[in-house]
Amino acid sequence: MLEKNLEFINNPDLVSRLRTMKLEESRWDISYCIAESQDYVILKNEIPMDDLKNPREAVREMLINTIKQEMNPNDIIVTFGIGLCYLLDETFNMYPSKIFIYEPDTKLLHFVLSNVDISEHLSSGRVFIYDNQEELLKKLEEVYLTKDKVEVVYLKNYAIVKSNELIEFTQKVYEVCKTKMVDVTTILKYTRTWLFNTLKNISTINSGNAYKLSDLEDKFVGQTALIAAAGPSLKENIEKIKANRNKFVLFAVNKTLRILQENEITPDFVVALDPENIAETYTGLDNSISNTNCIMDLRSEPVSLSKPFRKTFISFAQNDSLIKKLMQYNPEISTYETGGSTAIMALVTAERMGFSKVIFAGLDLAFKGNEAYASGETAAKTGDGNVIVESESNTKELVKVVSVTGEDVETRGDYATFIKHFESIIKELDLNNVYNTTSFGAKINGMKNVQFDNIDFNVTANTTAIILGEVQPFKIQTKEWIEEELALINRVIELLSKGSFSPALISTIVKSSLMYQYLQAEVLKILQSPNEESLIDNFLSETKSAVKYVIETLQKNHLI
Repeated sequence: MLEKNLEFINNPDLVSRLRTMKLEESRWDISYCIAESQDYVILKNEIPMDDLKNPREAVREMLINTIKQEMNPNDIIVTFGIGLCYLLDETFNMYPSKIFIYEPDTKLLHFVLSNVDISEHLSSGRVFIYDNQEELLKKLEEVYLTKDKVEVVYLKNYAIVKSNELIEFTQKVYEVCKTKMVDVTTILKYTRTWLFNTLKNISTINSGNAYKLSDLEDKFVGQTALIAAAGPSLKENIEKIKANRNKFVLFAVNKTLRILQENEITPDFVVALDPENIAETYTGLDNSISNTNCIMDLRSEPVSLSKPFRKTFISFAQNDSLIKKLMQYNPEISTYETGGSTAIMALVTAERMGFSKVIFAGLDLAFKGNEAYASGETAAKTGDGNVIVESESNTKELVKVVSVTGEDVETRGDYATFIKHFESIIKELDLNNVYNTTSFGAKINGMKNVQFDNIDFNVTANTTAIILGEVQPFKIQTKEWIEEELALINRVIELLSKGSFSPALISTIVKSSLMYQYLQAEVLKILQSPNEESLIDNFLSETKSAVKYVIETLQKNHLI
């Protein structure tokens, strides 16, 4: 029975754990009894996992009372506990949604899968099993779309025994969904700007001198990196940074370049990620820029490539569909996680460059009173639970997070998301020497909060100049990639000429990295509401606009 079930579990790590376990081991402390309804009930340490009167009826009642909205195939139901699979079976039959089973007791899971045949449920392609929270949350992050509904349901008896874990687990599930909503909102907001920037930057790279960031990997082993972030606390440490300047390689997020210049501090690298508004952070700073280097994301505002940096290094975003397509024709490209934040990009970059210690100054991710940035810009509450920062046009949700002092501190909703990204990346990369000098800002798990004066910099010779002298310019190979894109665009034109929507049209657009980058928002809407006529009409119109835009942008940048 176990092997029959394992055949359809699409979770290799779990399958491996279950295969190495013996039934004699998993059935320890497990027994069963018969409910009043004559159904079997499993007991763990003499505690029943299901209802002792009528387990199926109890599950149905719980589902009806918990799930008050219509659930669709794209939606997700997370079940806490497996019992004897009554919860799975009833959920499977009552709703068409994806089902994520979380059973933290691996031995119990092994026993159940050895005795209950759920291969039909597993083979449906909409049931996923996990015994590890992190694995489940990672999968949830992969498949969750912004408008998907997510419900957490549970076995009542099991929840009583593991009430604290259930509360923590439920909170994490909804945090993943909220974070993904912020990420997707950012993607949909900037996807067309990223397309324009990417094509413009590729054209400039191929007609000038630019360098791969990956050429700097592991070149700074044993050295200390200090990253100047834009939060208010940067001002507290600016004189200390200046006094200790020869003890570290200095990275500056582009927004801090002006305050560093005003204090006669020249960074080794300026890091640029934003798709817009970078130009204003460079205005009047050409003299400072000419003495430093730039690390820029390929999707960032093209202005960095027009500035007189000593050298400009190109970073390729890890999760960008267009970059993934480029890599097929440029296998030497290495990708980097950005986490949607220039400071996160700087951290990942420093780690890949081999720095033994990374120190942040100005990484607050919180407001100090009404101060938002070290540059003096302020934040104002709008009265509706939101906040707006001076010089920024959009309001953000105002939330509270735990600070390094242990008290709550106010911040923006997107900053709260960045905190989660930092924690995830620090854990994923197993970073043990990341320090934050903020005196009041957000607590970031995995970072050590220290005062600047107490830092041991592990001083070594700054070899930046020598290392940078060794790198060579590169070009991005585009010929075969563009040929493939043009063939797909011609196929899109052919399908549009038929005057109707078809799955083939969606499929062709998704295959084209350029068309998909332009149409991500529209594709998402169609996938979530495929039968809504007004969306279809708009989709066809937007697709025609996309064809025109992509061709014209390729021509303007001399890529065709």
